[in-house]
Amino acid sequence: MDKKRQNTYPKGHFPVRISIDASKAKGDAIGLLRTFIQKAAEKYPLALVEEASGDTTQAQAVISVPFPHREDIRIDFNIFASEMEDKEGLGLYFHMESAFE
Repeated sequence: MDKKRQNTYPKGHFPVRISIDASKAKGDAIGLLRTFIQKAAEKYPLALVEEASGDTTQAQAVISVPFPHREDIRIDFNIFASEMEDKEGLGLYFHMESAFE
């Protein structure tokens, strides 16, 4: 078993990579990503695996959430994406995927 991977997030957590591409929109990708992480952290006991990085056009981060909440955070991310598209306009691209390596 890969000990490096095992130590990057708490046991029983599910790691996810979140990315936002605002290169064809007016939104601020890094700001939107940080906003989502902050809101999610208020709801779930998250662990930050890879801090948010990027700029106004593209940003990504890796967080982990307790395994029972893995689908809940995906739903919350989809709702957040929809709300931001309504607010900021089209051209924002939101993506979440498993960060198991």
